[in-house]
Amino acid sequence: MGVSVLRGVGLGALVAVFIAGLVVGYYVALHVAGPGGQQPAAPEGGVFFLPDRAYYGNLTYYLDRANKSVYVVMYVVKYDPRYPDDPVNKLLRKLVDLYKKGIDVRVVVDDQTLISYPDTINYLVQNGVPVKLDESKSVTTHAKIVIIDGKYVFIGSHNWTESALTRNHETTLLVDSTKLAQEVTSYFESVWSSGRPPA
Repeated sequence: MGVSVLRGVGLGALVAVFIAGLVVGYYVALHVAGPGGQQPAAPEGGVFFLPDRAYYGNLTYYLDRANKSVYVVMYVVKYDPRYPDDPVNKLLRKLVDLYKKGIDVRVVVDDQTLISYPDTINYLVQNGVPVKLDESKSVTTHAKIVIIDGKYVFIGSHNWTESALTRNHETTLLVDSTKLAQEVTSYFESVWSSGRPPA
């Protein structure tokens, strides 16, 4: 019966539907869920590809809905007090707001953030957000990870810099999986527990 149904529909029609789905998905990733976009990209239990500017809109969507925890491991985070509307500043303000609401927010950055962008560390510390450097100056923490509510994992190449969020070619995967989130959280906890205070 399955074969007769396929014959009735036609292979061409199935291919057309498949291609249309890819086109719509790509459009959503690039346009609907881009900067300022408030559309979730990941279907329940799914994996979604976030190229270039699609990362920022999706990350802000899930940060706005966080109700338990947000863990960040980021090589470079560039807070720029001269430009309040800088997308990184907006992300950092969200972290501060979440922390002040009682959400478990913790951030690990590489020494490169402290060296190049000390205002980032100062902003987080002054607002009470727990932040650490990795375990040693001789270790480079090049990871770019955000874990939200033990369920959503953003993992890829996006640093938190204006260029990465608005101009560069970058790629990140958004994964909706409590199992993967547990594994990545274990990794985060190991980096966090061996980390150093930024002062």
